Formats: sequence, C-alpha cells, structure tokens
Amino acid sequence: MSEGKDWPIDVTDPETLFTGWLWEMFREYVRKIRRTASTGAPELSGMKEKYKTIFPEASVKFLVEEKVGMIVVFNPLEERTTAELSDLMTLDALMAYLSKTYGHGKYKINLYHGMTFVATHNFKVEDESLPELWRAIVHPEGGSRRRL
Repeated sequence: MSEGKDWPIDVTDPETLFTGWLWEMFREYVRKIRRTASTGAPELSGMKEKYKTIFPEASVKFLVEEKVGMIVVFNPLEERTTAELSDLMTLDALMAYLSKTYGHGKYKINLYHGMTFVATHNFKVEDESLPELWRAIVHPEGGSRRRL
C-alpha cells in the first residue's frame, strides 16, 4: 500500500498528494499526532510521511447547512473515502462538483481518520442563480424542516 499504486491518487507523487484542500485539512492533525513532548513539532518531511500512511485510511463526510428558525442544522449529503476523491483534490474541482451536484449553499466537509474526527472546513457556493439541489436530497418527500 505504501506504493500507492492501487489508489487513484499516487501517494508517492507529491505533485498530487501534498497539494489542495485535503492536505490543508490534514496538516494540523498530522502535526498534532507527530508531536511528542521530547521532540517537539515534526519536520515537514515527517508530517508528509505520516500523511502517506493516514491518507488511505481516511474518509470525508459532506454536509449542507440549513437554517431552521434560529437554529443551524448540518444535514449529511454523502460520505467518501479519500481514495474516491481523486477527481476533487483541487479547490476548483471541488467547488465545481458542489455547484453541479448540490447547487447554491453552504457546505461543511468533515475529515475522519478511521472513526476519529480530524478536521472540518466550510465551503460556500455563492452563485444565487443556482438552485438548491441539496434540498431534494435532504427532504426527499418534498417538504422542509418545520420552522421553529
């Protein structure tokens, strides 16, 4: 698995692995787990090595923000392994995917290493001319949450 040959993203290729929004989300987590009281913060090379081992074991959850009265609810949309993100690694590709698949809205992506929550990041599709396609996924019955 360290070769990365079975994954859509080659974990041996720094041009694809250590760039983009997902690497940025991972950096803080990797820095924390590599830090020890005796050695302090890890070198970037150590962080990258740890990231290579974590990457195939990670997953993301896409959520959408919905305001219900005075409350903000984050509704789940989909879950993917990091292996399934190869076509969404750049910010432009991710934003195009969110726009086309879910439309106008505020999105949150949660990153997990196994069952452990790692990080979260918010993304906003600002084009108000796009329909809120996510509503049909969140409320397949055609309704919406009851307003408080």
